[in-house]
Amino acid sequence: MQADPPQRATPVAADPGASGRRNPPTMTYGCRRPADRHTGERRRKRALGSTYIETGGHVRVYDDAVRTHASFPLGTYRVGFSSKEGFSLIRIEDLSIGSERVYGGREKKIAKIFRSYALSERSLGVMLSGDKGIGKSLFLRMVAEAAREQGLPVVIVSEDNDGIVEFLDGLDECLILFDEFEKIFPAGRRGLTDGLNRQNQFLSLFDGLSSVKRIYCLSVNDISDVSTYLVNRPGRFHYHLRFDYPGPEEVRQYLVDQAPGADPDEIENVALFSRRARLNYDHLRAIAFELQQPGALFSEIVDDLNIKSVEPGTYRIEARFPDGKVWSDEVEMNLFERGDVGRTFELRNSTRSMFASFVPRDLIFEPDGSIFVPIDRLDLLGDDDEEPEVYPTLVSLALVGQTNYGFGLWPPAEIRSR
Repeated sequence: MQADPPQRATPVAADPGASGRRNPPTMTYGCRRPADRHTGERRRKRALGSTYIETGGHVRVYDDAVRTHASFPLGTYRVGFSSKEGFSLIRIEDLSIGSERVYGGREKKIAKIFRSYALSERSLGVMLSGDKGIGKSLFLRMVAEAAREQGLPVVIVSEDNDGIVEFLDGLDECLILFDEFEKIFPAGRRGLTDGLNRQNQFLSLFDGLSSVKRIYCLSVNDISDVSTYLVNRPGRFHYHLRFDYPGPEEVRQYLVDQAPGADPDEIENVALFSRRARLNYDHLRAIAFELQQPGALFSEIVDDLNIKSVEPGTYRIEARFPDGKVWSDEVEMNLFERGDVGRTFELRNSTRSMFASFVPRDLIFEPDGSIFVPIDRLDLLGDDDEEPEVYPTLVSLALVGQTNYGFGLWPPAEIRSR
């Protein structure tokens, strides 16, 4: 019996987006098996053949589970890497905020980002900065959700590997997210060579001059750990959104929503405490849980929770003298640790300065949130190391770095004593 002549593999529709712009073309082949009346049963069990993917001169064989796409499929992906196969996109669960309420009018910022992106002819960079626990990750989820609604795939970069920039620059239009960017890609110590600065490899990508438009959105906890070539460079990051700690109004609203059965007086105590110390959303979530317990008192909650060591805050200290002059300074200190240890700071006016000391346990916390230093508990030394002849009539402290809504593009409003 004469054997059937061999048949060539026939090309199937190749994926035009799979090759990228810098790699050799990728070809996809479907294998046609020669007709064989003795293998009909096997053909019925296996209706589809193998799939052959050729790229860079190498052909890989896959089973019939392989799917090809003519464009970047909508979804959420994490960048994966292996030394054998290189970079890939791993589909993961979509990022979303679910039913969680968002505070601070951040929806307007989301709308602004995508409005600017639609009007721009180049890529758009967005940087989010602020301490941990004040809403940056939630904002990233909001950006991801909005991107998918507009048909943009979401790509999350969570590890550093050589060649990551080239891989990302080969992707079609999408949103690329970097959470805690300065930790994944350290800038290195100042004065050392750029070889240890893993952030500068992204400069050309963030320039936004690629032929493909994308949104780059990254969050950082410490802006001082970000390359100077990225900060104050609107050509690379058009927006720099600074996240502040929630202020009293936002604290009240959060606790009313999350602890509906809590005593209103205890909610007010938390709101007043937020004018004296920085409370982030992790703190508020724990406080809300405790306030829902019968007979809960905030004074007892704050002693028991793992928030006793509140982070140092920046306070504006003002000393008003009888002649109407005001000497002031901004000082970072922690008023809630080692209350019996003195705190010393420098007060200045236009021409002179003096040093003042007080003990935190002597502070007076007024019901409206104001903080005062009793004059008789204040030690002063002039710049000549002598005690001044005239003491101030009032010394007040106000927590700085807090806005009414916990979010701002402009310098945070100071909370002044009333």
